[in-house]
Amino acid sequence: MKAFKVWNNGGYIQIAIGDKVTVFRSGGGRSTFGEPGALTRATKQHLVFTTESGAEVKTPIDNISHTVGKAKASRYCVTLRPFEDFGYMIKENVRYWNNKTLEFDKK
Repeated sequence: MKAFKVWNNGGYIQIAIGDKVTVFRSGGGRSTFGEPGALTRATKQHLVFTTESGAEVKTPIDNISHTVGKAKASRYCVTLRPFEDFGYMIKENVRYWNNKTLEFDKK
């Protein structure tokens, strides 16, 4: 398996294809919404994480503390902490707002 050395909240860690993550966003107050995912592939510039619902979330290849593209606009984050460790997180599919159709896209 190919491993990547990435910055994660204050330090470098190793992450490999197939490693489990949690993709989430914060709601109003103390609410958080998210779902489990895994690192599925890497491009020259990005790490691509795929969630259980099939949504793709991209981060820079050297820093998983930040997301890019639609995930950044929708304020999603990626953490290496397993989904099961979040006792207070509401399970919700990752979704993005589409300004053209005025509906949520689940891509």
